[in-house]
Amino acid sequence: MNLIDRVREDLALDANIRKLYLYRFLMNFQLWWPIWVVYLLRDRGLSLTQITLLDTPFFLLIVLSEVPTGAIADRFGRRVSLMLGSGLFAVAVFVFGLADSYVVILISYTAWGLGQTFQSGADAAILYDSLKLAGREDEFQKVNSRLWALTSFAVLLAILIGAPIAAWTSLSLPILLSAGIAMMAVPVAFTLHEPKVGAGEHEDYLQMVREGVGQVWRRPVLRYIVVYSGVLMASTFTPLIFMQPYLQHHGVGTGALGLWQAPVRAVGIVSALAAYQFVSRAGQRQAFFALPVTLGVSAVLLAGVDRMFMYPAFLGIGFVAGIQNPVLATYINHRIPSERRATILSVQSVIGNFIFAGSQPFGGFIADEWGLRTLFLVFGVITIVVGTGVLILWSRAEADETAGSGGDVRADALPEPLREPVAASS
Repeated sequence: MNLIDRVREDLALDANIRKLYLYRFLMNFQLWWPIWVVYLLRDRGLSLTQITLLDTPFFLLIVLSEVPTGAIADRFGRRVSLMLGSGLFAVAVFVFGLADSYVVILISYTAWGLGQTFQSGADAAILYDSLKLAGREDEFQKVNSRLWALTSFAVLLAILIGAPIAAWTSLSLPILLSAGIAMMAVPVAFTLHEPKVGAGEHEDYLQMVREGVGQVWRRPVLRYIVVYSGVLMASTFTPLIFMQPYLQHHGVGTGALGLWQAPVRAVGIVSALAAYQFVSRAGQRQAFFALPVTLGVSAVLLAGVDRMFMYPAFLGIGFVAGIQNPVLATYINHRIPSERRATILSVQSVIGNFIFAGSQPFGGFIADEWGLRTLFLVFGVITIVVGTGVLILWSRAEADETAGSGGDVRADALPEPLREPVAASS
């Protein structure tokens, strides 16, 4: 590659980072965030059990298609995968906002889930490889933390705007507006530059899938941390789904729903930015163990007292929601090759969505039959027991792998620091 081509390549790789910021913002600036559960409860007359049962085929579809779509991203390009994902997502949200029957809602959920699988892993993979080819691999933690903070900021802004729009107009209008916003992400994805990475470009599709899944399974340290990531993902977002019914139960009106949900997202922004500081002060092992304990204690507090003054317990859940991906993504990325990155990151997402497929209707049934307090208690206990149990297995595997390498643990196998304070966006 001559000098001019090298300069063009570097500029294109740098531009990828800015474009990924915009892509993430558009995909997460969704005005339905503060009202979607209320929309299904009020406008569509569904129970919590029915709402969460919708999530079962949604997440099972993600489980069935996550790794194949991740392999498609590796084989045919992450840019194409992101275009397909945002396009399907936009159409699904539009149909969701117009749905007048359970079947139509289910169809929209199906398209929604497929759209998410095309996005999952592809954006993180193109980010990591862009930084790696630009010689900035050590900045992944910092940039990825910014991306996750920007994601939380986009959701926070949408929460504050979406709820008043719903109160002034209708519960469906914010949903329809969100479809148009998501569609704007398609041309952004189209302009991304595809990083040219390692061998395997012409590898057989099924072989890519087998190798991606096999690499996770063959390494215990990677296998357990991926399972742990899935447990955290399900344990974080399942309780947050019931936050809107919780607020309505305590007399919060539609227009104020955003004001009460916004602090939880704000904590997520702060925790994403503070990911390295948290790990460096607590230590990697202690930080990993602290996350399920924080989730469990927060849920148990919500279960213990049925009063609005216990609302701050949701902040603990928001803390874990913001910090988990920046910390775990770095840990996993340093242990997988570029040509398998989207596939293996999709395996990580599969685990969380597989747990979701069972945890959502389970939680909805408990909430309808015995109330939200019982729901929070059950999830709090399960999170502490299962989360710490998986981490014990990971800790042993980590020790065995370190001993097997003669105690030589590479520095880049640990979470990278945020070397300077960063804002929610660049």
